[in-house]
Amino acid sequence: MEYYVIEPGNSFISGEQITIRGELYKHLAVVLRKKISDKLELTDGKGNIYTCQITKIDRSSVQCVVLIKKYGLYEPEISIRLFMSPLRNRDRFEFAVEKSVEIGVMEIVPVITKYTVLKDKFSEARYNRLMKIIKSAAGQSQRCILPVLNKVVYFSEMTELTKNSELKIVMYEQSEKEENKHLKIQNNKVDLLIGPEGGFDADEIKILVEQGWIKRSLGKRKLRAETAVIVSLFEILNY
Repeated sequence: MEYYVIEPGNSFISGEQITIRGELYKHLAVVLRKKISDKLELTDGKGNIYTCQITKIDRSSVQCVVLIKKYGLYEPEISIRLFMSPLRNRDRFEFAVEKSVEIGVMEIVPVITKYTVLKDKFSEARYNRLMKIIKSAAGQSQRCILPVLNKVVYFSEMTELTKNSELKIVMYEQSEKEENKHLKIQNNKVDLLIGPEGGFDADEIKILVEQGWIKRSLGKRKLRAETAVIVSLFEILNY
């Protein structure tokens, strides 16, 4: 059964009662036409999962009673923070975001590198659209922790954010297969960087290596950026 993510500010939990308002209310009551006594699987995006039954539907809210409460189901043991360049084709970038959430990413940080084609910061509307995609993907794939979408950062800001990270991996198309070292994931946290369509600048790779980033190869075949995201996440989470 698909999970529905409770929207903070629009919905609230009080004891064994949950009141749903806002966009989720419209989706349940208007689009899906849910009825009294129907059961739902809700999550607060913080690890809690509620099996509920609808007790009341009015013009502004859906009210439910909690039947069962669980915590932390189906979440990966490894927490990945994904740094990914915005792509020229927005549909492809949204596809990459959607699939990364389904696979199990915990945090997404758009990063602008030298050869990133789309260098603009995300508008509020763009950010909200991506959050809708993340919520939908999280619910469909039964994620009970809602991944975080951060603001766009530049390459220099990214290196500052990750300077104290223990395990940092950059997928680099010019890496040799022999560079694929055995990963030692000690604290279950990984920073993963996927570059833009134009690849990385040689100086960027030099800086990353100097700061402890591990170069890894996805094979001899050149992959699209969104494909590299999917393959890399799956490889790390199933290492």
